[in-house]
Amino acid sequence: MMRSAAVLIAMILSGCGGLFGQPSREEVAWANSPDRRTHAILLETNGGATTSFGYVVELHPADHQGERPVSAGTLYGATRSECAYGVDLHWLNASTLALRFDSAKKVSVLPSVNVGGRSIRLVVQAGRQNDAAPCGGMAKDRPKRTGS
Repeated sequence: MMRSAAVLIAMILSGCGGLFGQPSREEVAWANSPDRRTHAILLETNGGATTSFGYVVELHPADHQGERPVSAGTLYGATRSECAYGVDLHWLNASTLALRFDSAKKVSVLPSVNVGGRSIRLVVQAGRQNDAAPCGGMAKDRPKRTGS
């Protein structure tokens, strides 16, 4: 009986990581550079009801070559409209990625990063409202990945 209770408690706690300071982290957007050599990935973090959404921008070469993604910056509390959180990724050209959003509580983005041996410039474009974005966080509208 005690073992069953311990297993049940462990199962419940393993599904509640957000309650203990482990924010969820989900891939919510990606964009290929016009020359298809670099991929931009946007991850949404969610620490729970008392925090806003966070966003992490990562870049990696399209051919991967075993390289880990390069962290290009973070945004906290970024919104795309009055009711939609998030950041829109938009390539201006093959070496310049724009991060578009209406407003954010905190922005920490590098001016450029080296990805696959080439320099990618990042441009922060605040004040860019996206009224077509659905209300809420970006992850809620993403289909869940299944399988391997």
